[in-house]
Amino acid sequence: MTDDLAGIRGKASGGPRWARVKELNNTAARLASTGRVTEATAMLEEAVALTRVDDASAAGLDHRARALGNLAALAEGRGDTGAALRLAEEALAACLAAEAEAGDRYGTVAVRASVLVNRAQTLQLLGRLDGALADLDGALGLVGAAGDTGDSSDGDGDGGYLAVTIHNSRSVLLIALERWEEAEAAAQLTLRLAAEHDPRLTGHPYSNLAVIAQTLNDHDAAMEYLRLAEQVHVMSGDQVAAALAVANQGRAALRAGDVEEGRRLLAAAERALDAVEQPLRAAELRYARAHAAFQAGDADAARDLLEPAITVLRDAGHATMLAEALALRGDLFADLAELGEAEEAYAEAWRVHEAAGARYHLTRIDMRRAFAVAAWAGLAEAEADRERLLRSALDLSLPSALAADAIRHGFAPGRSRERWAATVAIPAMAHALSLATALRDGALVSELLEHMSATVSLRVPATADVEPPVEAPEWLGPVAGEEVLSFTASALVPGTSGDFPATRFALPPRLRVNPWRPSLLEPWIQEAERRYGFPIRSDEVIDTW
Repeated sequence: MTDDLAGIRGKASGGPRWARVKELNNTAARLASTGRVTEATAMLEEAVALTRVDDASAAGLDHRARALGNLAALAEGRGDTGAALRLAEEALAACLAAEAEAGDRYGTVAVRASVLVNRAQTLQLLGRLDGALADLDGALGLVGAAGDTGDSSDGDGDGGYLAVTIHNSRSVLLIALERWEEAEAAAQLTLRLAAEHDPRLTGHPYSNLAVIAQTLNDHDAAMEYLRLAEQVHVMSGDQVAAALAVANQGRAALRAGDVEEGRRLLAAAERALDAVEQPLRAAELRYARAHAAFQAGDADAARDLLEPAITVLRDAGHATMLAEALALRGDLFADLAELGEAEEAYAEAWRVHEAAGARYHLTRIDMRRAFAVAAWAGLAEAEADRERLLRSALDLSLPSALAADAIRHGFAPGRSRERWAATVAIPAMAHALSLATALRDGALVSELLEHMSATVSLRVPATADVEPPVEAPEWLGPVAGEEVLSFTASALVPGTSGDFPATRFALPPRLRVNPWRPSLLEPWIQEAERRYGFPIRSDEVIDTW
């Protein structure tokens, strides 16, 4: 690498024998950063070829690992995830061979950590989240073995750079795992480290913080973070990252309801990514543009954009984006009342999310299916068909609503939890209630209302090891200009109060509404737990009052 690019710089020189390899690798890195991927790939392949000699020294093996790692990153950008994983394996093998001969004389440990981070990103793209987390843990262990991540006294700055990239990747992975508070903590740590070691890297944690804000429907904060990310990436000359920041601004505009601005920004970002030879990222944006077109009522444009995007995403094995694109395909078929095709698309999206362990996304898919089936029920002419479809909608809506309500108990009490309740859990439960009402199931409606009233448990299991915060936390009260949301747990004391018995609430108990008949809601709770794989309520059963 060269000083104008952020990355791993190494320690001792490899000597004149490998000077040409070093030059090719550095020039390729600079070309790739400006979007000249084809030229960069050719140079890196030449560099690798020059190291494939019988008497390659540790320095040559180190250079080979660096070039292979860069080739793996470029392969992922092209959508060739199989090649990316293969090249990463070769790079790791070269690292181990170099270290066996010369230890860390050439900074090879940092190279190995960097390759692990890049491979983790590819594994996450493929939905292999456990493998991704293991690679990040391995990289963090290597950085610790190589020296304090906060110390750049050796002059190469590798420790600080790697600390930023590892924690940034952990933040991205935690977002994918829906562990929002841990993700935010990791993003804030990344931001602090980037500001200390290389401000050019601060754009990445800004983008992650924007994703977290979007999840909580805090559109203003998300857009501010994304504008900061774009400014940083433009100033550092990272064209790909700058285009992605613009794309994320487009997504944020769509979520805020500004469809035309969202479509404009996404189209501009897609053109920028095509120009720098990033077909996989461009396909992601083509899906996003299709979604925006569908929101704008232009179903034909949505189909034209969506199908080519699905092909690229499927070939690359891009699990998350493929599932979202398939769900949109389901929405498009549902809009045409083509029920079989819609269900097929939704079911495939569900399977992709399930394989990736994305539980929250499973509830989202089922909510979309429920709304679609309920809409079909409204079109049914025969009363028997209408009731059958309403019951099918309830079978999707109620378990997903129960799951969405239960997910909020994973949040610590405070603003994030309340935004989740107001924007996800409550609307989902309202739809389930409307379906139960349409089916004239008064007893189920009654139990649902009781269930919703028992929102938290103030008791913590006796075996829990809970320590109160050391410092009094900031009061999470209303902010000027922001919608005021009540604290579900208590109108007076937020759960983060220093004298509160726990930093988060336990699951509420199951309710016995009528002791003279079995619960109508309990089978639905059990089905939700089976369907999504996590508890909805605690095992305790109490009588309502």
